[in-house]
Amino acid sequence: MRYVDGKAAEGVFVQEVDKEVRRVKQHDETRREYMTLAMELKRMFSEGAKDKETMMILEMLREGISKETIAKCARVSVEYVVELGKMNHLL
Repeated sequence: MRYVDGKAAEGVFVQEVDKEVRRVKQHDETRREYMTLAMELKRMFSEGAKDKETMMILEMLREGISKETIAKCARVSVEYVVELGKMNHLL
């Protein structure tokens, strides 16, 4: 394990972490599990961002902001805003 300046890591804890990282990198099944977990976390993050966007659009509709302004601010189509509004009985 190396730091930004290229010097080797020091200390028992850091050396143990380095040893474990090297062991995991060499184990194919563990690498696959890690990649699967990383992909799942990325998917969950994307879904969370989409949910937040939806909640924002719906709140803006409740506040009476125009569909065009909402679409521009959220960087989505006016049609999407209308569809979302209708699905949630706001339009």
